[in-house]
Amino acid sequence: MTYSSETICALSGADPLNLKRWYRSGLINRHTADQEWSEVQLQDVLNMTQLTSQGATIREIKMAQETAHPIRTGGWAARRGDMLWQLEFGSDRSLTLLLRKLASNFTGDDFVFQLLRPLNRWLQDDTRFGADRRMARFHTLILEHAGCVIRSATRLAAVPLLLESLSERNQTEIWLEAIRLSSMGFCVEIRVLAATAERSTRPYEHHLLWCGAGMTELMHQNFQTCLSEGQHVMLCGPDSRLHHHYPQLPAVA
Repeated sequence: MTYSSETICALSGADPLNLKRWYRSGLINRHTADQEWSEVQLQDVLNMTQLTSQGATIREIKMAQETAHPIRTGGWAARRGDMLWQLEFGSDRSLTLLLRKLASNFTGDDFVFQLLRPLNRWLQDDTRFGADRRMARFHTLILEHAGCVIRSATRLAAVPLLLESLSERNQTEIWLEAIRLSSMGFCVEIRVLAATAERSTRPYEHHLLWCGAGMTELMHQNFQTCLSEGQHVMLCGPDSRLHHHYPQLPAVA
């Protein structure tokens, strides 16, 4: 039995960038024909998603295989430490290269949930000298990376998805979600609703409403109207509660 790349990604949670990097690194068996993937290769991919889910890099996995020893890894704490060092001391180029390398090591969900979101929260809570500079560098880095993956998805004619921001507490979070959704095969368009919370006139088969700092009654009413009209719209984000005071609108770059 053989599988397409799209099927492999759907079954494993990996994205095409992961498959390419893992294959080139020799961590996926190379017997393939006609661009299809075999059952053995699927198992290799599933094994890789399990190994990398603990924060182990390709280099650490290859070293363990070559020496026939258990994987020795610092896990996600080490990956976050690498990013923090670059944010403090690295050049813009070295920081960008590290992020791209990590993105190719890990599935989209792990990359965002285990690495970028915890790092973003840590930076937001940091009160040490230089905290504002590190947070600004991180936000710029995420904006640039999100732009790259969205443009790549556009070239690949990925499935369109509208990510519409109702409110935000942290301006970086919605871009992290855009990166994660892009790894799932979507071509993400980010839009900010006006203060009146008017609904989008163009229908999308995949339409998410980002709630970073709650919803007003008007926002909630419009959401319910969309559902009653049969539109494919869902709430997402860290805070979808109904608030009586209007949340601060995001400033999307």
